[in-house]
Amino acid sequence: MFLIDEKTNVGFRIPVNPSELPKTNTADSEDYTISKVGAVNVPKPMKLPEFTFSSYFPSEKTHYSDVEFQTPKTYIERIEKWMAGLTVVRFIYVGGSFAINDLVTIQSFEYKDQFGTQDVDYTLSLKKYVPFGFKKMEVVKTPVKNTTAATSDKKQVAKKETAKRTDTRVIPQSYSMIKGDSLWKIAQKFTGSGANYKELQSLNGIKDSQLRKLPIGLKLKIPTSWTTKK
Repeated sequence: MFLIDEKTNVGFRIPVNPSELPKTNTADSEDYTISKVGAVNVPKPMKLPEFTFSSYFPSEKTHYSDVEFQTPKTYIERIEKWMAGLTVVRFIYVGGSFAINDLVTIQSFEYKDQFGTQDVDYTLSLKKYVPFGFKKMEVVKTPVKNTTAATSDKKQVAKKETAKRTDTRVIPQSYSMIKGDSLWKIAQKFTGSGANYKELQSLNGIKDSQLRKLPIGLKLKIPTSWTTKK
């Protein structure tokens, strides 16, 4: 399970997986009472899915966690910084009966000390985020050009387009992993989105259990669609 800042691509792996991961889907229907008919239910679009899980941040390195040890304070400060900055993060869950790779916002984060230990219990609630925005329309006034100038412009555009079509640069069809690499980062490098790492994983026959243990120097085949010029 991972939480990653979508803009900076910086995040962390959940150190101790929760015992369960509920996913809540809620229908946004409404009930009405109609004369001589009675109660009716009017279906409406579903609400955004929510994920809520509980676990703990260990106060010291433990065999329960195979990630690089970080103090509970580090995780807490990171999550609270995301919440304060209204940060959209990517929530990734693989290896179970279903997979999740969604943009989410953090709805609530509750944590507490345990008596007799410095481990920190927590409960984290996430809600799926759907990007949206408004585009500003601008009216561009184009000056009238004489025929000679227009013809010249068309020739220049044609030359530029021809130059693009004849670009013969060779893009590598394979990639050797270096220190700090992950399938997510490689997919980000080639496609602009780390979420495409599944395609790279499938092409190279890499199991979910191997994702965090890929050796430096491992030569990966790159999907043709990633290197084909459009």
